[in-house]
Amino acid sequence: MKSAKAQRPPHQGIKPRSRPLRKAFDRIRRTPPTRPNSPRPWGTIRKAVRSSLAIVLPALNEEAGIEAVMARIPRTILHGRGLSWSINLLDGRSTDRTRAVASRLGAEVFIQSGHGKGAAFREFIPTIREDVTVLLDSDGTYPPEAIPDLLEALGPDHPVVLGSRLRGTIEPGAMSEANYLGNRLLSWFASVVFATHISDVCSGMWAFESDRLKSLDLSANGFDLEADIFAECALRRIPIIEIPIRYARRIGRPKLRFRAGFRIAYRLLKKRLRAGSRLALDDAQAPAPWPEPAEGPG
Repeated sequence: MKSAKAQRPPHQGIKPRSRPLRKAFDRIRRTPPTRPNSPRPWGTIRKAVRSSLAIVLPALNEEAGIEAVMARIPRTILHGRGLSWSINLLDGRSTDRTRAVASRLGAEVFIQSGHGKGAAFREFIPTIREDVTVLLDSDGTYPPEAIPDLLEALGPDHPVVLGSRLRGTIEPGAMSEANYLGNRLLSWFASVVFATHISDVCSGMWAFESDRLKSLDLSANGFDLEADIFAECALRRIPIIEIPIRYARRIGRPKLRFRAGFRIAYRLLKKRLRAGSRLALDDAQAPAPWPEPAEGPG
């Protein structure tokens, strides 16, 4: 049985002063909180569950980073577990040698027609033929070594896995105090607005069952992609399992600016409010709740 604290509506204690805000919070209230995502400790999952994998690496001028990331993909482990895979570079029209380096190391290069990380990923999704898709940034911050663990956490009842930096370890200098606080605040905001707990809404490392990924109605164009993924999963009641990961210092020059945090918050709120009427209809025809995933060993 959930505690009284867990059952408390996410808007309790907040008293909007204007009528539009009151209506917005009334919409949010109609969706009860879901069970928190179940964390899985990194390195403790053993059983492989899928046969083919698409590794997707968005990049824009990541000549140094892409080489380091591709070198760290655990090909021997993936091959030993009977997986076939493809490595796909989503190139945002780089002006350095990113495409040449990725091609030399065996990646398939996909050059987007538009601009922005989110737009590139949305454009690439219909071309995916593999059973499972892993998304991670190509700047060296996320651990390719964790790919097998993310894959093995996937299952029929938990088709999306998130690599959480904020539940894992952060290398000194990898994230500034301001960015850390911003990530915490955005994750808290997302959890409240969608009544679904998430510890790291801006993480750039995800794994999906590909059919579930294709069912999402994504609309992000830029660095709000990950928030858009979370919002779609929350609205569709698709469970997300979190695995703690190690977060390292970036290879190359940072691209994310402080104002991106405001765009992400705006994206989350806008998507939630627009979904209000749809959620009311869905609630009347909602299927049985997803079973809570079992905890990993250890």
